Amino acid sequence: MFRISICLVLLSGLSGCPLAAMKERHDATEAALAQGQANFAEAQANAHTDKFVIADHARLCPTEQAAAAATPCPDGQDVGKNRVVMVVGQAPKAGVWPVALFDRTGEHRSFTAASAVNELPDLKALDGFAEDVAQRYPDAKQIPLKAVSFVDLIEQPAAYHGRFLVGRLPSSGMKNQNFTGDTLSFTVPIPVQTGSQWTALAQFELKNRALVDDFQSGNRSYSCGPNYCDHFVIVAELSGRTVDRVDEFGNVHRLPVFEIRELGDRFGSYR
Repeated sequence: MFRISICLVLLSGLSGCPLAAMKERHDATEAALAQGQANFAEAQANAHTDKFVIADHARLCPTEQAAAAATPCPDGQDVGKNRVVMVVGQAPKAGVWPVALFDRTGEHRSFTAASAVNELPDLKALDGFAEDVAQRYPDAKQIPLKAVSFVDLIEQPAAYHGRFLVGRLPSSGMKNQNFTGDTLSFTVPIPVQTGSQWTALAQFELKNRALVDDFQSGNRSYSCGPNYCDHFVIVAELSGRTVDRVDEFGNVHRLPVFEIRELGDRFGSYR
């Protein structure tokens, strides 16, 4: 009885009683859990996610009401089809997504119609371009890559005159992008015989000022993740030139250079 009385006294104003200490720990745990849930909810509400424009364009408006209106807001800005916008939150509200925009002063918010964006891009135009290329460049006009020696591409380019490398390649393999002058150049693996385990790389070049400007301005980039990976379709001709590149182990490899005649991706097609 004496010990219970002491504990009651301690519970009323002291922290030495084991029961009081347990209660304090319980309350602290509950408070931490509640704060964690609040932080998670706030993070979810403010999560930034890239989405692709699937309409002809997405109109970014200064208010939710303007974005939801039937008539596009006159003081907004357009984002072209299959470009990326960064939406905020887990779901649109009343058919409108908040959109995060960044400049030198930080983050700013605009709003766009939820129907204009999607988790995946619209690839119908790229698929159509690939089908058109396959019809215009049948097997008889293509370099038979799987039956070709990598060395032959370098030492006997004349043997492939009038034939073209045609393929749909993942952007994950595109490396060494360079924008010298009006020319986009990059390397990508091609499926030819190398005589070793070394992946056969070739360099591709396309002279197109508008395309170069788009890359350099940051308006164009390729995405490759667990849910979606950009592909591009190329038609390229062996130039007869070569370029030397050093790999990560310091070894020098001589690569054949292809000149791109046509290139298609989710943004459009180019020559």
